[in-house]
Amino acid sequence: MMKHYTVFGGHLSSELELPELPAAEPAGADWVLRVSNTLPPATSSREELGVASVDEGVAVRLFAVPGGYRLVYDDTGTFDVRGGGSEITWYPAPGASPALAQLDVLGRVLALAFHAAGIYCLHASAVALEGGAVGFIAPKFHGKSTTAYALVHAGGRLITDDTLPVLFGDPPLVRPGVQRVRLWGDSVSAVGANAAEGGEGMGKFVVDDLSAQQLLRGTAPLVALYLLAPVAANPGGEAVVRSRLSPVESALALVGHAKIGALLGGSERQVLFKRAVELAGVVPVYRLSIARDFERLSEVAGQIAEWHGAGGGVRLELEAGAV
Repeated sequence: MMKHYTVFGGHLSSELELPELPAAEPAGADWVLRVSNTLPPATSSREELGVASVDEGVAVRLFAVPGGYRLVYDDTGTFDVRGGGSEITWYPAPGASPALAQLDVLGRVLALAFHAAGIYCLHASAVALEGGAVGFIAPKFHGKSTTAYALVHAGGRLITDDTLPVLFGDPPLVRPGVQRVRLWGDSVSAVGANAAEGGEGMGKFVVDDLSAQQLLRGTAPLVALYLLAPVAANPGGEAVVRSRLSPVESALALVGHAKIGALLGGSERQVLFKRAVELAGVVPVYRLSIARDFERLSEVAGQIAEWHGAGGGVRLELEAGAV
């Protein structure tokens, strides 16, 4: 039986239940996810594009196949993505966990669907401010989610905490992702957030204290991307400093933080790099040096908000709904 959900500014019809997503009324679907209890169909040819680690001892491999792509997980099975990203079929491995498959779908599978549709997908947190959307890219433990959460409480609206789809245009637009902030335990304590254990281990928690008014449901123009670079706190220095990257540095940063960049090798590497260069040519990318001090987080948020014209509160009015 098909379930219907709102995600990434669009409509997902799915035979796999995805309880983390808000329900939607049946309508024209941007993506259709079906579950098949047969073996994945044989292909006449396939090109292995890349492999990435999912967890200890668990990997995922991406293949280009006739008419689309195939993701093969060691634990959950195979996902075929066809129809320009709009058609997804899951072939579960024996004993596969639906809960783990849900994480796969909301992570790499839909990111692959965006790639198939020509949309650049970043591993990033993002917030809408008065002047537009700003995104934060960085490896784990660098404060993407914490910075985004602080900006939301400085008057912004959360766009996403993990996966940021960017639609090319004039200007480029971003679509909302899964809007649940996940913070490490020290960040939860420092910012005083209401949170529950996220089931991910290693002290990560899901924040559940954001109101509907603090979430952006529509699209927003992307005006800046920030590569986070935490530095030792200097009591007499500035809490945050930004410096714009060169076009080459910007493109390399975007490739390095593509959601499924590790998988997009082979014939897809050139496609990924070309899109990164195009995006870096129209959206400024900055290195953001942030004092590694929770007590100065409000200064950081205030300065970023000031840079993007949100000192008096967010007044960005955008039409909600799917693109």
